[in-house]
Amino acid sequence: MRCNRNPLAGSLLAAGLMLAATNGALADCQADIDKVENAVTHSEREGIDITVAEKMRALLQEANKERHAGNEAKCQELINQAKYIGDVE
Repeated sequence: MRCNRNPLAGSLLAAGLMLAATNGALADCQADIDKVENAVTHSEREGIDITVAEKMRALLQEANKERHAGNEAKCQELINQAKYIGDVE
């Protein structure tokens, strides 16, 4: 039995997988933004020093700008930095 591959179908499948990965990154970045916003809002309760909270807030603002500009990789990079310095899970 011979199997003929359709190059268009393969291209569409690859494009669909890339779109799904991008949507996953969007969701991840937004979820992490929510976590950092919550930690900054409740910094005293979370035991986060005020200077650390200010740095986290600045990173959060930059991450939101990058997200709105469509740069999800940069958004995730910035939000990961904020999570790290604030010890946010």
